[in-house]
Amino acid sequence: MLSILRAYDRKEEESKKLCMMIKNSSLWKNADTILAFIPLSTEPDISPLLNDERILLPYIENDEMRFSASRNFKRSELGFLEPEHTEKNYEKALMLVPLLAFNGFYRLGRGGGYYDRYISENRSRLVTAGVAFSISECCDFIPEDHDEKLDYIFSASR
Repeated sequence: MLSILRAYDRKEEESKKLCMMIKNSSLWKNADTILAFIPLSTEPDISPLLNDERILLPYIENDEMRFSASRNFKRSELGFLEPEHTEKNYEKALMLVPLLAFNGFYRLGRGGGYYDRYISENRSRLVTAGVAFSISECCDFIPEDHDEKLDYIFSASR
């Protein structure tokens, strides 16, 4: 799926559509806190949404995902851009979740399990929404026991 996404030529067009879908949704409008992600080249570019003051961005510390309001960034040991390690607490949040592919409301991630663990541990205070290119919708995988079901999917195909 990674090689398909690397070659996908509608990323920019679909990213713009997805940003509009997300920004116009009641999920976005009603959220007090939004847990987002810094997009990689194979993920929808949601960076136009990241200026919102409600946004918290992920970082990994002691093998756990945490979220920060900081806009001071550095490269992690895994090579990802992440904010300063200053955890920000919240009561309830909309969580925008990156994915490579999805099947119904289950996602195929990058294999680290960070999102699934975080969602599992914080389910009661999250509304989860995958963010996907239209090409990412497939039926080629079966969710495993540890895979967490998402509440919504923002897809350019819908």
